[in-house]
Amino acid sequence: MVGVLCVVHSLLISGVAGQVVKSEIRAKEIIEGVVVEADSGIPLPGAQVLLVEPGRVVMTDSEGRFVFSGIATTDLTLCVHLSGYSSYHRKLGENQSLTVELQAARFEDEISVTGSPFAINPLEVSQQVEIVSGDEAKREGTASLGEALKGVAGVDNISTGAALGTPVIRGLSENRVRILNDGIGLNHQQFSWRHSPNVEAGLARNIEVVRGPASVLYGPDAMGGVINVIQAPLLVTQPGERVLRGEVAAGWGSNADEFTGRAEAEGAFSNVGWNVGLVRRDSGDFETPDGPLENTDFEQTNGNVTVGLSGSWGTGRVRWNHWELDTGFFRPTDFRLTLDDDLFSADVYLPTSIGDVEILLGRQTNIRKAFPVQLSGRPAVDLRLVTETVRVGFHHRQVGVFRGRLAVELLGMENTPRALGILVPEYTSNGLALMVFEEGRFFPSEDQALDRLILSFGARWDDSELRVPAEAVDDFPDGFKQDYSAVTGSFGAVWRVTEVVSLAANIGKGWRPPNAFELFADGIHNGVAAVQIGNPDLVEESNLNREISLRLATDALRGSMTAYRTDFDDFIYIGDTGESLGNLPIFDYRQADAVIQGLEVAIDGSASSWLSIGATYAWIETENRETRTRLPQQPANRLTIRARAEMMGLGLLQLPFVGLEARFVGSQDVSGPDEPFGVATDSYTVVDLLAGFEMHAGSATWGLDLTVRNLFDEAYTDFLYSYKAVAQNPSRDVRLVGRVRF
Repeated sequence: MVGVLCVVHSLLISGVAGQVVKSEIRAKEIIEGVVVEADSGIPLPGAQVLLVEPGRVVMTDSEGRFVFSGIATTDLTLCVHLSGYSSYHRKLGENQSLTVELQAARFEDEISVTGSPFAINPLEVSQQVEIVSGDEAKREGTASLGEALKGVAGVDNISTGAALGTPVIRGLSENRVRILNDGIGLNHQQFSWRHSPNVEAGLARNIEVVRGPASVLYGPDAMGGVINVIQAPLLVTQPGERVLRGEVAAGWGSNADEFTGRAEAEGAFSNVGWNVGLVRRDSGDFETPDGPLENTDFEQTNGNVTVGLSGSWGTGRVRWNHWELDTGFFRPTDFRLTLDDDLFSADVYLPTSIGDVEILLGRQTNIRKAFPVQLSGRPAVDLRLVTETVRVGFHHRQVGVFRGRLAVELLGMENTPRALGILVPEYTSNGLALMVFEEGRFFPSEDQALDRLILSFGARWDDSELRVPAEAVDDFPDGFKQDYSAVTGSFGAVWRVTEVVSLAANIGKGWRPPNAFELFADGIHNGVAAVQIGNPDLVEESNLNREISLRLATDALRGSMTAYRTDFDDFIYIGDTGESLGNLPIFDYRQADAVIQGLEVAIDGSASSWLSIGATYAWIETENRETRTRLPQQPANRLTIRARAEMMGLGLLQLPFVGLEARFVGSQDVSGPDEPFGVATDSYTVVDLLAGFEMHAGSATWGLDLTVRNLFDEAYTDFLYSYKAVAQNPSRDVRLVGRVRF
């Protein structure tokens, strides 16, 4: 879980990633330059210019110029981004100026800050990384993280209505997918497939997805992958200057009569920057082809506040993220759920002559309450989980061909049940982790524009202890006390075949100890409508992943093809015992060796100056080595095809576009008699329509976006839909979002 602290700052870059150069830091702690169009030399105002490591951004003025002052004079990475222009990568020498030339293009390169401890071109990351623009979630008014990532190959969504969506990466979810809020690992009681992440996708600048084990960087829960919800960087200005920007949006969805409001603002005065965001959603019951699903209404209020200070000493920031939800479930009948999550954090970036020091402190409080109808307003579950994180990292300057990062992390969790019924026991968990990661670059090209071979290797030692008091568990008169430890590692290699083609391979080992729910669950899980029983004999699970990827990135064509295989020792899963308590099935936890393998393909291209087309395909095959059946709760194979027509302008309209997306999803059978909620589903095809435009009026930009989900009102049931046994997926939903940016 060491998203090594510079990553916390580097994370900010991805929302404005684009043009990347290495800059020579001038005297008097000033970095300045000009951004122009490559073909005409015309200055480009409004471009976002970011310093990666301190995480600070400025905008180019009317003459395309930018200036950073009071910035620590160390080795920094500069990024420039402007909508409608592609990125360009190079290093600047001592005699080269900071004149940045941007080429007009449909694709905008992003820089990954999650797949490696360094801000890096995705062509050069050994694991497959996908970067999803936060603008997509904002345009569609998406309420859940799982829904926001539905277009990524190898990522599926366990849906429980519009408000709850749990991401699935290569057939893995819950405690095997690490969710990060700008580099800080989140814990949201993720012991069930209906327990989706408590983080707002609609306020993200970017969302990065790393597929496959990333335990070396992000700890035990990352053995299936990582999703990093990246916030906006902080603005800075010249001494004595002020700047203020913002956006307000309102949306409506027809299916559930859902209203959404969003407001964001950011500003700076000299070296003090800030941003705030607020999202409010109010939804009724959603409709299916068989009629409305009663009690699926929800209310959601999410927001964040960030303040930061920068200077020649470095940078620092403090932030607060809040997420809350009140929703009902169609099944169990009249069941209600309230969730409340607060994350407070502070981080500091301190450059020195030999490297950069990053320090991060975080405290997350997650409260989960479940209200079954039979208790007349009293909660059957009332859990308060507090997670505290301390991370210190050091990024050393390049030594020969190597650069690297060292980090130490302390993690503490305390869970307090506050209701009479005990589904999850009281527990404490404390962990210590040490991590080292090195990257070496070899065989530079003749023009020094790229390094042909990039090797990376990392190792991590984790030690954790789980303590459950005697009064919370039966059969343990002295309480349950167990220490877990493991060493994980990774090795990656990337060969830059050309400037636009790379071949990557990665071997990574993941590890995860059983959690308190898997060990000691004992009772009715109302939100799942089942009795769940833990297994105190569970041992740690581990996996070994091998993958190889071929990638392409030109101005007109982007694509990747990835094949992978992951072998698990002592895979922990929940299965149906075949018994019941009343009308509730009884599930219990068990272990077996397993294997998951698959193929993922993604391609996007420009068919003309106004038309782009793309497709993704994901095939997955799993096996429980003990039962010789497929693992339970696995997604069906999926093909997605999309087309989008877009112009720079049409009369008064700016950037008008219209697009279609068709998803072809295969049928899926249950894995066997132990499959929880074993219901097979048929194949289906769903088509979505997207359209939108912008208009400029004075200093403001107005926009209108239309999304029609399930355009042809197809009746279908997805295998990962949590209501699949009793209802079909939602019918057509027409969504309108209007926005104004100033």
